[in-house]
Amino acid sequence: MTLEERVSTSVQRLTRGGAVVTLALLLGACAGNPYQASEPTRGPAPPREPVATPPPVRTPPAPRPPATQKSHPRYAPPPHAAAHWDNRLGVYVVEGQDLFYRERLYYRWDGDWYCAGRPGGPWEPVAPPSVPMGLRSLH
Repeated sequence: MTLEERVSTSVQRLTRGGAVVTLALLLGACAGNPYQASEPTRGPAPPREPVATPPPVRTPPAPRPPATQKSHPRYAPPPHAAAHWDNRLGVYVVEGQDLFYRERLYYRWDGDWYCAGRPGGPWEPVAPPSVPMGLRSLH
């Protein structure tokens, strides 16, 4: 193959390649700009109707302190002292003293739990599993 034939072949290849590039550019220009708005510009939006007000938000009630009541329907109050039932502790709290009562026994804390049948004693040590659950959480 001669030099002229080689040059002619190269020019033809470039011309075909250039034609392809030119065609691609023309098609791209016809497609338009993807960032251009396709809809005509609108005027200001018409006024909207008022939105119905949402229902009021309900907040849960504030936590109440542990309920105390004069007596409990299942456990009888102490016979020898004025007391009130404490739901959190699950026992009667003897008023004016650091004593607790449930099911015929008084309880007190003095480094360990002690129990007695009367508020004045005699006091005997009691194992923690025998102390009502609410009292165990105190000490």
